[in-house]
Amino acid sequence: MQMRVNRLREALNLLKPVVPKKATLPVLQNILLTDGKAEATDLEVAVALDMPEVDGQCLIPYRTVVELLKRIPGDETVTLEQKGMGLNLTWSGGKASYDANDPKDYPPFPKFDAKAQHSVDGDMLIGTLSLIADYCSSDEARPVLTGVTIYLNETLEVAASDGFRMAYQPLPIAFEAEGVNSIIIPARAVRLLSHLWDKGPRAPVGDSLIELLTSKRQVGLTLGGGMLGDEMLKAEFGRVTLVTKLVSGTPPQFKQLIPQDVQTEVQVMAPDFERAVRGVSDVASDGGGIARLSWSKTKMTVSAKSEDKGQVETNLSVDSPEPGKIAINNRYLLSYLHDKEGVVTMGVRDPQEPILFHYGVSPTVVIMPMAVQW
Repeated sequence: MQMRVNRLREALNLLKPVVPKKATLPVLQNILLTDGKAEATDLEVAVALDMPEVDGQCLIPYRTVVELLKRIPGDETVTLEQKGMGLNLTWSGGKASYDANDPKDYPPFPKFDAKAQHSVDGDMLIGTLSLIADYCSSDEARPVLTGVTIYLNETLEVAASDGFRMAYQPLPIAFEAEGVNSIIIPARAVRLLSHLWDKGPRAPVGDSLIELLTSKRQVGLTLGGGMLGDEMLKAEFGRVTLVTKLVSGTPPQFKQLIPQDVQTEVQVMAPDFERAVRGVSDVASDGGGIARLSWSKTKMTVSAKSEDKGQVETNLSVDSPEPGKIAINNRYLLSYLHDKEGVVTMGVRDPQEPILFHYGVSPTVVIMPMAVQW
């Protein structure tokens, strides 16, 4: 088969996050080119990219070929041919040969029986999933917290928690499946989906550049069951198809964890707040990660202390109906404030109860406080 180098390079770069760096099955460290597609999988997530120029089959040793393509001009045409356990690449300026696995040994692309299919606003859904995935746990002992939960209904609710923080966002998107109340998408699959959505080529929409830039991009979602009984989700957009296994289990009722009847709402400019917290972070990191926040109606003091590095504090302006104080993990707070430009509202009911954060139309975030001696 023949294809432009830049076309093959683009496909390999898109599929890079799917290819495991280490794998119990060495064949997974390849990309399969087969009948109009480039495919990659780690057995949990599989991605197929439409490539009409692919004719026949061959397995590409991913990292080796990626390094080779860096040294070949993008406008060159490369010929790929697999004979037995060998892969040959030729182009006008050279050739290369590699040991290769049999394409028949590569896992087949997942197939499953569909329970529900919908086309939804991809920018809204995938953008929200990407933001909320940062709040997933990495603790495999609590699998239901290692993914982003979507509660299915006439209005989707998206949530995630690592046990210390939680993010929640309702979306005006309808997705219903008979007998299914919620699904949990693994955090890795969400990040991969976001990568493909951001980096993948956009499907043509209309005849003008304005239509292309302003149109809502749709993603087709299919929920179903795999041959081995796994619940699976398929996402299709442009030239991309992604299939992921879903996390088994019943997620917590995240919405019920959001504090109600918050007594104090402190309003503060996010960049000022971030600078103040960052200013005490070195000491805070040496002192159990604790940032102490105390405020009057117009001023907040952010402080930290440790036995080895002493004590430090910074001040900033706030707007609060009454004074108060809490202690919070400085790393969690910095992660939340990152890249925010406007006013953040911090809701506090009691220094020992969860702290509620709001910022524009971004997901609602809850962070557990830390116990300290004041």
